[in-house]
Amino acid sequence: MPPAVALALHLEAPRLAATGARLFPRAHLCGLGRGELRPPAPFAGALFDLLAGVARGSCIGLVVPVAPAPAARLPGALFAVADHVNLELRGPLTGRWPAGVPRDFPQVAGIYQPAVVRACGGPRVYSTGVVVAGVADARRLTPFEAQAVAELGVIAVSDVLVPAAIVAAYHGLTLAACGVPPADDNDEQ
Repeated sequence: MPPAVALALHLEAPRLAATGARLFPRAHLCGLGRGELRPPAPFAGALFDLLAGVARGSCIGLVVPVAPAPAARLPGALFAVADHVNLELRGPLTGRWPAGVPRDFPQVAGIYQPAVVRACGGPRVYSTGVVVAGVADARRLTPFEAQAVAELGVIAVSDVLVPAAIVAAYHGLTLAACGVPPADDNDEQ
């Protein structure tokens, strides 16, 4: 039986909050702003504080906006995230480390639990898991990011998934992450 999700995070947006409520109906939902899901300083901010209070080994739900990679087609209205590749080349643990904090980068292999997303009651998720590229700005890829996405064959990009995954791994948590593509070109997430 898949692990239970007691806490589900989402970027503050009505459609993402509604998706989180449908996917993780028994979880406590918490909306965070883009700046909170992308901590500006290592070991600081709402995301670090929130996840520090969750028991190690727990599974956290995460609902994030994704954009299709150039010339890619997404697999449906929602999809489970199976893994990520960090093309931004920086993250929430770069920069000055606080005194007394071990300089160990957390292992992110196996952090994603796509079966938990599929097993939850709510909207049907149409994939067994997608690899998402972490980028600086999902609306405007840098030339490096665009070339890497094309070469890797990645179909989706997100600018908030990877920082949240790294902070979760730092706290010894796993993720039931779900990507939500924009409803249309005018959808603000």
